[in-house]
This record gives sequence, structure tokens and C-alpha cells, in this order.
Amino acid sequence: MPKLLHKLKVPLIGIELPEVSLPEIPPKPPKLDERQVEALRFAAMDDISDVFPFVGDIGSDLAFAELKKKLTPDEYEKFVEENKLLPSFLATVKTFAGKA
Repeated sequence: MPKLLHKLKVPLIGIELPEVSLPEIPPKPPKLDERQVEALRFAAMDDISDVFPFVGDIGSDLAFAELKKKLTPDEYEKFVEENKLLPSFLATVKTFAGKA
């Protein structure tokens, strides 16, 4: 991690500033097991199927049901919260990235 500012002490006024550094860019992708990869596939299918009228609705419902089966209850709860603002694929990635 690149450091911007090393730990700094100001003796006259008794202030100690913490070390400031930047996060690693680009961030390392999380390590995913087979269950998580399958969940990402169904999340991508859910997003892509929304493009097609009527048939896409059926595909989206099937993909969402499979996605629910692949996620643990805690992961599913977090996924639902993230999916309110993000597409399914990004919400799934964010759900798994929080565990890494």
C-alpha cells in the first residue's frame, strides 16, 4: 500500500497524527468457490434476461430462484439489500467481497 504520510508527532501541542495510506488499486478480486461462481452465473442470467420482454421475466424468475438456493440465509439477506440499488451481478459480487 503506498503511504502518503508517515506517522507524525507534533511535540509542541501534543498531537499525534496517524499514518495515511491509499488502498491497493486495483483491488484484488475475492477468492470464490464453486458455489459462489454458480451464484454469480445465475445473477448474470437474471440481469441479462431482463432485456427480453415476457420470456425474460420467466427466465429472470427462474434465475432468481436458483440464486436464492445458492446463497446462505445471511448472504441472501445482504444480497437483497444490495440488489435494491445495484443489478443482481454487482449485488452478488458485493455480497461475496464483504466476506473476503
